[in-house]
Amino acid sequence: MNNVFLPTFGNRPQQIIGRDTEIAEFMEGLTGELGHPNRATFFIGQRGIGKTALLLELAVRAKREGFITVRTVASEHMLKEIIEGIQIAGIHSTEGTKHPIKGVSAGAFGFSVGLTFNEEIRENFGFRTKLTLLCEELAKRDMGLLFLIDEVRASTAEMREFATTYQYLVGEGMDVAVAMAGLPDAVSSVLNDKILTFLNRAHKVDLGLLPIAEVSIYYAKVFRDQGIHFDAQIIDAAAQATKGYPYLLQLIGYNLVKLLDGADRLTEAMVELAVINSIRTLESDVFAPCLDPLSIEDRRFLKAMSKDLEESRVSDLAERLGVSKSHIQTYRQRLIEADVIHSPSRGVVAFSIPYLGQYLRGEELSDLKGKIRFYDGYDYKALREMRS
Repeated sequence: MNNVFLPTFGNRPQQIIGRDTEIAEFMEGLTGELGHPNRATFFIGQRGIGKTALLLELAVRAKREGFITVRTVASEHMLKEIIEGIQIAGIHSTEGTKHPIKGVSAGAFGFSVGLTFNEEIRENFGFRTKLTLLCEELAKRDMGLLFLIDEVRASTAEMREFATTYQYLVGEGMDVAVAMAGLPDAVSSVLNDKILTFLNRAHKVDLGLLPIAEVSIYYAKVFRDQGIHFDAQIIDAAAQATKGYPYLLQLIGYNLVKLLDGADRLTEAMVELAVINSIRTLESDVFAPCLDPLSIEDRRFLKAMSKDLEESRVSDLAERLGVSKSHIQTYRQRLIEADVIHSPSRGVVAFSIPYLGQYLRGEELSDLKGKIRFYDGYDYKALREMRS
């Protein structure tokens, strides 16, 4: 069986599930009038929630609508990468068409050939001028421009220059759009920058967990299409184990294919071992990066939360930590902004990342019935023997 699951950060899955609304809203802005508010969108969420995958999906769909897409990460090199990315993407996007960019504008102001700048522009002009010239050149061929900026973090000089230039392009009526993605605390820092007030008007989308029903339907389709037999409750159990977390969906699916090892039927044992292996991967790939930046006080708060199996009452946490309710609100708000926890109802908090509570309690793993089980390890060879 071909493994269609990609449990690696930065990849675009074969199919994006559970994000139809988010995709539709952005594409409505992209294909609508130039002033549509969704043309500038922030996608916000914790590590593993599918931010990068969503950006890559938007890139594919934007290209179908005649947009040049340029993708970068927020860094000190982002402006240079944006210019170079447009020049490369612009040439490739028009090859084979009636009006290819390559060579058409030779001798035009600012360009030596195609979208390549002449020496005067390259040496003497800045990012805004270069980007404006590129947008004007693309506009001659009725092509829009979509910026995809990943890993948005605390404001930098480059991010400020991009934001002010983008605002200028919008004011000039250029056919541009931008989709940005970042962790909650990093995006919050950007939005609080007084110079970047323009970005506060961007459409903000908090990416949450996926509907379990959609995960189950997706699993069933993937395995059925590959000729794998299964009982419905087996697929439902695998879907429930993901908790709707996109990265875990990919991990569990990947491990299930690995455990099948040429067999044509999924078993309960396979699902259980796939979940075990996947949660262990979460510990290194998600839990550690999530907890490392937190203060000692924040970790104490989370540890106190972990004593509850599901939700925690803020009043109980104050008592456990020996602090006042007003003092506890500081930790609560900080961890909510970091998207480590959320508040499902007034006076109550819960973990935003699946299995983090069990991890902080020192419980290695949880089986599909919610009872704690401990494993010293697992053996694929032994499983194959058990299956046969």
